[in-house]
Amino acid sequence: MTTTVSFDRVSDIYDATRGLPPGVSEEVTDTILNIVSATEETTFFETGIGTGRIAVPIAKRGYSYAGVDISEKMLAELYQKLEGVSHKLTAIKGDATSLPFADNSFDVALTVHVFHLVSAWKQALAEIRRVLKPGGIYLYTHGNMNFSKVSEDVNQGRFDFQQRWQDIIAGYAYPLPRYGATEEEVLVELGEQGANLETVVAAKWQSELTVGKLIDAHKNKIYRHTWHIPDDIFARAIQDLQDWALQHYGSLDYDLSGESKFKIVVVSNWA
Repeated sequence: MTTTVSFDRVSDIYDATRGLPPGVSEEVTDTILNIVSATEETTFFETGIGTGRIAVPIAKRGYSYAGVDISEKMLAELYQKLEGVSHKLTAIKGDATSLPFADNSFDVALTVHVFHLVSAWKQALAEIRRVLKPGGIYLYTHGNMNFSKVSEDVNQGRFDFQQRWQDIIAGYAYPLPRYGATEEEVLVELGEQGANLETVVAAKWQSELTVGKLIDAHKNKIYRHTWHIPDDIFARAIQDLQDWALQHYGSLDYDLSGESKFKIVVVSNWA
């Protein structure tokens, strides 16, 4: 059975909680257009187009853009952004594993924060390859932070927090579910299929965060790793998390801020 996670429940706050800061969106758009050497004829496609945080800025510059998403509410948010704007964007409700487009339809394909949410991710990848024109470019962004280790993207404080949350919910017999692929799995698959891979950092910015704000985000079930837990168990898990955080960090004002990056893996010689 194929599982794909829908973001219907957070569609109205998606951009507020996962959107790009002012100015960063323009940087990302400029980088994408430069990478693909976009012309007036360039056609774009996105699996998991969502609220259009990547698509809308590109469409507003006059480019032809198509996309699918399983969440009707996310798509409604996208079209609200385009009210009164002349555009060539078409977004429809659809399944990533069975795209409603003919072979060789698009010059550029994108996925942003998608494949960790799709169980049949290899089929979804095959569909992207199918609808790309020969010589087309695929821009892949995984976007799900790897909290299994401290790295340039995850500082020690944020790592400790996420690991503790996972331990707590596992202790209540509700471990963090895994739906789709890791970034490494996708890149290995693309490499085995003969693709050339190049990573580009499209933008960098400072993300301001405290322990208290992160706990509030968990309380409000903003993130998907809180959605599978029954309310009674969830309340106990959150209290456990807050008690641990106060002891571990000493204050809910403890600073977890760090540098965020929008990384794009440019996949070429693949379509």
